[in-house]
Amino acid sequence: MDTKHWKILLTAIDKGSLCAAGEALDYTVSGISRSVAALEKEIGFPLLYRSKLGVTPTPACKQLLPSVRELLFTQDKIEQTAARILGYEQGTIGIGTAYRHYYPWITEVTSHFHELHPGVQFHIVNGTSTDLVQQLEHHQLDFCIISAREGAYDWLPLCQDPLLAVVPAKHPLANRQSVPLEELLPEPYIQTCPGMDIDSIRFFEHRGVKPNMRFSTMDIQATYAMVGAGLGYAISNRINSNFHDPAVRHLFIDPSEIIEIGLAYQKESAPAAEAFLKFIKERLPCEE
Repeated sequence: MDTKHWKILLTAIDKGSLCAAGEALDYTVSGISRSVAALEKEIGFPLLYRSKLGVTPTPACKQLLPSVRELLFTQDKIEQTAARILGYEQGTIGIGTAYRHYYPWITEVTSHFHELHPGVQFHIVNGTSTDLVQQLEHHQLDFCIISAREGAYDWLPLCQDPLLAVVPAKHPLANRQSVPLEELLPEPYIQTCPGMDIDSIRFFEHRGVKPNMRFSTMDIQATYAMVGAGLGYAISNRINSNFHDPAVRHLFIDPSEIIEIGLAYQKESAPAAEAFLKFIKERLPCEE
């Protein structure tokens, strides 16, 4: 069984279309289609649903995906180990972060590592903690910086980060250092990334209360702009908070919610990722 076909299939599923898979792998769309068709003929049943919106895996294909991802991970691990034995290094390391705050550290560490190991490439993505840990468990990523989530991974703590209330600078609460949660609940609330499993949504769920949600946005900068315009308040991670915005104020919440943020990584890694983990541990970011 040719693992190349499985890699093409997974890329099509992860990208959501044959065209996007072709661009990622430098294949024509017809070449991608022929590869998937050959795999379907070999395996004996359809693997993809095709529509104008793209492609999705069939129920039978979904049953195969964990084993397929494990197969490709094992193949990559063998190839990297063989390359190391021959005296050179290769491979791609995938890193995800739920917090843009860590981009400078990630890029600095990857730059230094790449200078020492030029054969290793990097792929850096952004996403929610829950999203990224799922990608980690599917071997789509090697590392991710997230708040602690349920899952099978190893963990390296980075910081303890409080959630803060963000209020308009002219709000009556703005001059306080902290504010009780019950005083915030009647206020109009601005939710960032509604429907996603992020820290601010978990904050309310943990306490069994619902905010007075009036507005929503998919971008934290837009959230800050809406708060600054006086539309309501928001909840934000301290490390992602814009303390230089004169239109808003940050308050501690009583009772407080402390988020443990750390580096999640696979329990079993390919050689390049193992070397990078050792490199990271010697260069952890200094948090205030």
